[in-house]
Amino acid sequence: MNLEKILAYQNLDSKLYKIEKQVRESENKKTVSKMHENMKNAQERSVKLEEKAGAILAEIDKIKQQYAVQENKMKEFMDKDLTVLSKAELEKYNVLKEKLSQNLNILDKNLSSLAETINGILADFNKTIKVFNSSRDEYLKSKENYENEVKGVEKEKQDLEKQLLLLEKDVDAQTLENYKKRRKENIFPVLVPLSGDSCGWCHVQLSYANISTLENDGILTCEHCHRIIYKK
Repeated sequence: MNLEKILAYQNLDSKLYKIEKQVRESENKKTVSKMHENMKNAQERSVKLEEKAGAILAEIDKIKQQYAVQENKMKEFMDKDLTVLSKAELEKYNVLKEKLSQNLNILDKNLSSLAETINGILADFNKTIKVFNSSRDEYLKSKENYENEVKGVEKEKQDLEKQLLLLEKDVDAQTLENYKKRRKENIFPVLVPLSGDSCGWCHVQLSYANISTLENDGILTCEHCHRIIYKK
């Protein structure tokens, strides 16, 4: 292996790696992802709230119908001429009247409770819409900033890629393949120097057998971080 060539390649590639890392770890990119997730969650929540509100409105409509029935019955009782009723009929009338009154009170309470629930859902829905709108605004802003970041380094990135392509001609094909494989796995730097008797990156101490292999072959793959160790 021609270490000089591949190290020169890596030295130039480190500039490209730095740009890629800068773009990959951009705060704007992280914000875009976070705001997109917020928007998605807000949409899902709004759908569930709409479904819940629909079910409660249907229940309210049902109770209103029941209320109308009970109210009509009460009206019929109130229109009766009590003077023609016997004592037994009057007692029965009073029992039925009290039962209808209780039914109406229960329906009133149920309607009030459902109305409070609907108001709570509406408040939650409005809050969810605000979260969606604010997240969307932040998403669009950060997305534009991120796109500008990418555009800002695109020319330098392309220039470095062209230079690397030219250097590839001088690097052994197998060496380049091994290098690119690790680079794709986000292992960088790929080549690190031996530091004493340890890997120059993760500092794991090498065995005597591995040091012997390094002495003979010039390079050695670290069993821990999988980088290529070379001896200066």
